[in-house]
Amino acid sequence: MLLSAFFFSCEDPINIAVDTPSTGGQFSTTFTDTLTVSKTTVMLDSIVTSLQSGAIFGRYKDPVFGDVSATMYTQLTLPYDATTGAYAPLVFPSADSAKAVYDSMYVYLVHNGFSYGDSTRPITLNIHRLTEDFVKNKKYVNDNSLAYNPTPLASQVLTYKDFKRAISNTRDSLITFKMPNELGNELFALVGKDAARDIDKFTAAVKGFAFTVNQDAQSMYGLTLSTSTSYSLLYYHVQEDTVGKALALTFLGERFSEIKSNRQGTVLQDLKQLGSIPAALTGNKTYIQTGVGITTKVSFPTLADLLKVGSNNVAINKAELVIEPDLDFVSGSYRPPIQIALVEIGTDNRLKKTNNVEDYVALDVASGVQYVSDYSTTNNNYTFNFTSYIQDILNKRKTTDGIAIVPSILTTSTSGSSISLYNNNATRAVIKNIKLNVYYSGKR
Repeated sequence: MLLSAFFFSCEDPINIAVDTPSTGGQFSTTFTDTLTVSKTTVMLDSIVTSLQSGAIFGRYKDPVFGDVSATMYTQLTLPYDATTGAYAPLVFPSADSAKAVYDSMYVYLVHNGFSYGDSTRPITLNIHRLTEDFVKNKKYVNDNSLAYNPTPLASQVLTYKDFKRAISNTRDSLITFKMPNELGNELFALVGKDAARDIDKFTAAVKGFAFTVNQDAQSMYGLTLSTSTSYSLLYYHVQEDTVGKALALTFLGERFSEIKSNRQGTVLQDLKQLGSIPAALTGNKTYIQTGVGITTKVSFPTLADLLKVGSNNVAINKAELVIEPDLDFVSGSYRPPIQIALVEIGTDNRLKKTNNVEDYVALDVASGVQYVSDYSTTNNNYTFNFTSYIQDILNKRKTTDGIAIVPSILTTSTSGSSISLYNNNATRAVIKNIKLNVYYSGKR
């Protein structure tokens, strides 16, 4: 009865059930569904959108999060030599060097599969020439920008079908832009020169491109800019020969997306950088928006009271953290993030870091493996095995100021796996429920 009185006095119900341990005395199993979970919506101070394989552009009006826009910036880089894993000089084959004649320049773009907003409406994609250099090795964040010529080099009206078709590497399927001959001739004149043999000199001379869209666009798309995807070709022929030839340029250098939002008139209009809004002020819902930096912060203020229930004779057998988006806000292109991770967050609402790497919650103490959770369309939730983490907190092996729910990407290779924040899209979610299901046992 005392146990029930304690738990039913709490708010924000979650489920707790109990397993029976295999050793020691006579243990009881108990069930309650009322342990407190504290939830707030937080806006992080900065979101790194560089150093990722792709970037996004576009704009749309979100019915929950307001106006969202993205401008993409990328360098144009030298050819890539897969055998050395480095840039190669931009030079003609020796037989062509004295007789090469410029024909044209094209840019070919690969869609990375990301689309958001109203995909039934066309979008005008513009390519501009940058007038400002990238800063080498700088981590660009979502509110950074670079100067560019406001007059586009090329523009094209595109539909969702055009982007969907462009996920193939077949050239005829790609989004294709014919670039002005003025630019093509400028680059053609660099072939074989000092500026075409050194990547820093080349990017200083050429800089790169900015990708923008029409002001009344209602959708966003992403491009893949990694090896063997989007690229540019300088077409030429040799004098007295009709056979077309080409030199390839890449988009393997610096790139990032400037992602902005205007939340005026929404439930989040008062949310500022490093600020927070308690769930009690937003209908007990919290919010996540990739790229903009809006995240949900959770903590468990009454978790330690579990130890008091059984005079410290409590064993945590299993724990799950279950995060459930509100289906009323999942429709059409408005999908939750595909994958999320958990990161320690401080009382100042900054993500905690060690050696400049985010402190991801390692959920398997024995192996040190970090986990992500994929969105389950069947169950409409994300689920984490939380056992080791809860055991460590209750046993005072670790402390926490809270956990941030962040969009992420899991990279797996022969050397292992790693997690990184994935900010180069604009997916979002309205979180309806966050439940901590704890299976524990206590001695009578």
